[in-house]
Amino acid sequence: MKKIGGLKFIAFSIIFFILVIIISIGIGPVPIPLQEIIYELFNPYASGPYHIIIWELRMPRIILASLVGASLAVSGAVMQGIFRNPLSDPYVTGTASGAALGATISIIIGLVSINIYFLPLLAFLGASATTILVAIIATYSTGPKSENMLLAGLGISIFFSAIVSYLMYMDGKDLQTVFYWLMGSFSGAQWNYVYIMMIFAIPSMIILGIMGRDIDPMMIGEDHAYSLGIDVKKSRLIFFILSSLITGLSVAFSGIIGFVGLIIPHIVRIITGPNNRIVILSSIFIGGGYMVIADTIARSFYIIEELPVGIITSIIGVPVFLYLLMRERDYWR
Repeated sequence: MKKIGGLKFIAFSIIFFILVIIISIGIGPVPIPLQEIIYELFNPYASGPYHIIIWELRMPRIILASLVGASLAVSGAVMQGIFRNPLSDPYVTGTASGAALGATISIIIGLVSINIYFLPLLAFLGASATTILVAIIATYSTGPKSENMLLAGLGISIFFSAIVSYLMYMDGKDLQTVFYWLMGSFSGAQWNYVYIMMIFAIPSMIILGIMGRDIDPMMIGEDHAYSLGIDVKKSRLIFFILSSLITGLSVAFSGIIGFVGLIIPHIVRIITGPNNRIVILSSIFIGGGYMVIADTIARSFYIIEELPVGIITSIIGVPVFLYLLMRERDYWR
């Protein structure tokens, strides 16, 4: 497959992202004409009949979905690079399992009924604690090598998933609430969530994009990276922490949404080539746009209650991923 230049594809991904946002604003139980969307977006004094629908209902959800999608895609690109494993995704470090455990505890002990903010708070604390635990285990073995982090994350993930399953088994009355959260949804999106995601996710993604060039020699081998003056252990730890941070925030505010961080970096690499800085920067907008599309589909299929967005990403992601594996089996090289 002929590769597209990095700058051209970044420009394309930005245009794609903007168009997806505009189209998504107009889709819903109350369709909004394009001229009204443009008027509301570019007129700070707008107060028409669509103002509340756009700015209070749809826009927080769309922006949060785009930030989560961008974070998961970037995290997936980084994890695939530092672990040198095309099957790695944002959840491979156990971050999602830690967040799921924190969220499950907040639901079962009733903290959510006291204040809804306890759910994302405990989910993020669980994700952060898991990240620290994995880093400590990997460091105390033979140093923070990629394979040590991968194995430690896998072990912690399985252990925490077992605890979550046990808690769900023992507390049947909250089973549906926990299960719905685990499948992922943006139905509870609000501006406060958006602001928190923007404060942490945007700077983290910028740093990861700037440092992305260090991943290229690290993928060839640690000795090669050291010969170029890269502190591999320090760089890997920074990549690991920042990726886990934005993954933890994403899971805290949206639940566990699969396949975004797995297939988006694959698609971008096939189109642009193996330059990790280009892959990371492009994944920000492609991942964000993809998540907005998935959420728009999810909120459009409203039967009994809203469809979890994790179902949509899995339905789309599995066939796409299998197709990419069959069509481009050797692209990773």
